[in-house]
Amino acid sequence: MASSKSPRRGGVLAAVLSVVAAVTLAVTLVAVGLAACCARPTTAMLSQATSASDVSPYSRGTLIDLAVATRDYTVDGIPREDVLKQIMAAAELEAPDVLADSDDPSIALAGASERYTLPADALSHLDDVYAVISTAVPVLVGCAIVALASLTALGFVGGRRRAGLTLVAAPIVVVVAFALLAAWVIVDFNGFFAAFHSLFFANGTWTFSVDSLLICMYPPDFWIGMGAVWLAATLVASAVAIAVGMAVKGRRSAKA
Repeated sequence: MASSKSPRRGGVLAAVLSVVAAVTLAVTLVAVGLAACCARPTTAMLSQATSASDVSPYSRGTLIDLAVATRDYTVDGIPREDVLKQIMAAAELEAPDVLADSDDPSIALAGASERYTLPADALSHLDDVYAVISTAVPVLVGCAIVALASLTALGFVGGRRRAGLTLVAAPIVVVVAFALLAAWVIVDFNGFFAAFHSLFFANGTWTFSVDSLLICMYPPDFWIGMGAVWLAATLVASAVAIAVGMAVKGRRSAKA
């Protein structure tokens, strides 16, 4: 007697496509949050809300401008000289005493403390950040392309229902992972921050004085805000993916 149970559509190929689609879609959803964090308006908004002008020689408005310029350096790769020129202009306007001991303001600023400028170790860290971002971008774009291609192929090989299930399952996993990370941040922000940085940077290369220019531009609250933006953007993207997946599944069910 023949079994009434038909073999699962698509077989091994569909199974492989499901895994590839789920993994690359999950990475893409996380990348959406990263893209939101890297956006210029995000830096300006969070700097406006958190910059530590109370411990800096520079005003809040100047710290915001310098934070955006530093973001342009680490994300867009503008020349280092452009950032240093902006810091020089800020020092000449708001901290002229630090430049008074030299006939060459650039030399004076280069020898100034980290409260007034970005010294070599801070610039080196920013170079490391740029290296991470510039390396990650093509990889993440590639993941998005693979996710779209594999989901499309899965629809043909395994059927709409299977593609829809993948569209629902991957973002659910991402949401659960982000919920666990959010709990970690709430319980131990410093521990999370250190662990996150240790994934990409050598120990000791990303710690600076609390009153340094780099930390005054980007204090801990700035990074908490970045985390909130990352979470919100990823949740929105995940919700969209789930809605699309449910629609794809529903369309298949309606045809059944």
